[in-house]
Amino acid sequence: MNLATRVARVAGAAATILLLAPAIAAGLNLDQPTFVDDVAPILHANCVSCHQPGEIGPMSLSTYREVRPWARSIARAVENRDMPPWDADPGYGPWLNDISLSEDEIAAIVRWTANGAPRGDGSEPVHERPETADEWTFGEPDWVFEFDPHEVAADGPDEFRDVPITTGFDEDRWIRAVEIKPGDRNVLHHFILWRAAEGATFQESWMAAWTAGSKPYEFPAGSARLLQKGRKLIGDFHYHPSGEAATDRTRIGLWFAEPEEVEKELITLPVWNAGIHIPAGDPNYQAEASRVFEEDVEIRAFTPHMHYRGKSMHFSAELPDGSTRDLLRVSRYDFNWQTTYQLAEPIRLPAGTRIHVKAVFDNSAGNPSNPDPTVDVRWGLESTDEMLNGLVDYVAADG
Repeated sequence: MNLATRVARVAGAAATILLLAPAIAAGLNLDQPTFVDDVAPILHANCVSCHQPGEIGPMSLSTYREVRPWARSIARAVENRDMPPWDADPGYGPWLNDISLSEDEIAAIVRWTANGAPRGDGSEPVHERPETADEWTFGEPDWVFEFDPHEVAADGPDEFRDVPITTGFDEDRWIRAVEIKPGDRNVLHHFILWRAAEGATFQESWMAAWTAGSKPYEFPAGSARLLQKGRKLIGDFHYHPSGEAATDRTRIGLWFAEPEEVEKELITLPVWNAGIHIPAGDPNYQAEASRVFEEDVEIRAFTPHMHYRGKSMHFSAELPDGSTRDLLRVSRYDFNWQTTYQLAEPIRLPAGTRIHVKAVFDNSAGNPSNPDPTVDVRWGLESTDEMLNGLVDYVAADG
């Protein structure tokens, strides 16, 4: 597929997303919504990709018979904006991968439930699974690697493994998409795919990652990750015992771009603070981190990362002229749904811009996810430690 085709496809997809939501909202019957006419199209467009057999959702939501018993729970989840899992505050973006519901879509589901969740007349809409959904998100990968099975004990400390991968490529490869298929989501805390340094097996450059709730990432049109000939990849595993013994068989799939399709190398800049020290019981501990861009850049995406005590994260830019610009605020960070927020349009920032990341943590007993509110918490790799890491994907603006 040439670059023009890929650009057109991405642009078309973005346009479809932006146009479809108002179209659905405009046709909603907010007084007497029914499943057939109003609710099913919303669920099919925003929820069923996860809520179907074989996917991460705990129940299937494709048909009226499947949805009806869960009507009240669905209404409560969408009204609280717990579902679909999209935590970016309103007013930022627009985002290419935004799955949040509009106010009218939420109102339709809530009113439908209050009215007794009627089915409505006529045939139900049928959710058609994409042809590629049974195996890989972007079709058959150009290259697949399966790690050897790894046994994870039922209990004990977290386990960390770095597994070198010899690719055997006899020429440079540009990678346009990566999908990571965890073998057992219950024990795999996260997985990072790194490019190794030349002639070595230590980490040099971030390629892709999987965390709870994350989606496969097709890089913005015209950009790709570079894997030079002879370089190894590194599979960076973090396991957290779940109380039951498990066997993990993680796989990765890569899709390549032709060199003429690539205009820019996509780089991930980690903005972190390893000096955090969160006092026991503190419900509102704040810490910051920053990095400076030494060239003009175009920002393509943001990924907030904290652990169980993470409460909120805010990305902003301090420009060389002293002005500031808000980039993204996530006021309700959820460790179980970690998202890469992909910009529909890149944000250009000049050389000398300082990216600020401000994070807030809740180490109190009022945080239901807190493993232990009686202990001080520092930066660390264990799940029960904490991290302040704001990842920024960018390309050079020029050259």
